[in-house]
Amino acid sequence: MQFPKPGPSWRKARIAARLLLKKAANQPWNARDRALAERFYHDPAVTNRLLDQAYHSISARRRNGRSLLHEFN
Repeated sequence: MQFPKPGPSWRKARIAARLLLKKAANQPWNARDRALAERFYHDPAVTNRLLDQAYHSISARRRNGRSLLHEFN
């Protein structure tokens, strides 16, 4: 089974999710992190739903040690 490649909106949402996880871990943001967060905040392609999906995808991968999609390949 071939999955479609992630689009630019998904990649932006994953970066934004990593920034949120970094903030949740009480790690300080540098100037680049703040600039990216501001950019993604104003980007209409990075919706709350997409950001939530990316956040939970990263969390699940960290918790389970691998992608859940590998179960089906």
